[in-house]
Amino acid sequence: MVQGTPFCNLDCDYCYLPDRGDRTRLSGAVLDAALDRVLESPYVAGPFTLLWHAGEPLTLPRSFYDAATARIEAAIARHPSRAGLRIQQCVQTNATTINRDWCDCLRRNNIAVGVGLDGQAFLHDAHRRTRTGLGSHAATMRGIGWLQREGIPFHVIAVLTRDSLDHPDAIFEFFREHNITDVGFNME
Repeated sequence: MVQGTPFCNLDCDYCYLPDRGDRTRLSGAVLDAALDRVLESPYVAGPFTLLWHAGEPLTLPRSFYDAATARIEAAIARHPSRAGLRIQQCVQTNATTINRDWCDCLRRNNIAVGVGLDGQAFLHDAHRRTRTGLGSHAATMRGIGWLQREGIPFHVIAVLTRDSLDHPDAIFEFFREHNITDVGFNME
């Protein structure tokens, strides 16, 4: 798991991360060093996933991921014993910024996608709010719509809260109605 930025455009009440207003960005030099340490490790025996997570990864510009992909390829090239090693990138996002340009970037860099979505708007918006206190469900669903139209596979992680436990059938139906079939659940 790699944090490209601690910044998040949402202010979810169950988030455990501090400093979500910090717009610091992971430098290319730090990413290079991290990749080199991993690739030098005797514990890397095959392909693995680099997960962009924590903060909102898609608040960074698309050029960040183009550069990161190039840095991953360069790191593998610096370690000839790792020739042919596959490092799959994945991003865990709230999907609120996803549009056609983001879909192009995700496809271009072969980045797998996970989306945080807690079900219907009344459940999702109770906890996943913007910094001004507005719900984010509509924006998340707009981003999911882009992924679906562009044929980009994704999975969902839904946080189960005390309130959502009263609505298991409705949550199931919501995901089924929106053709969201790959869903994992985290307990608050």
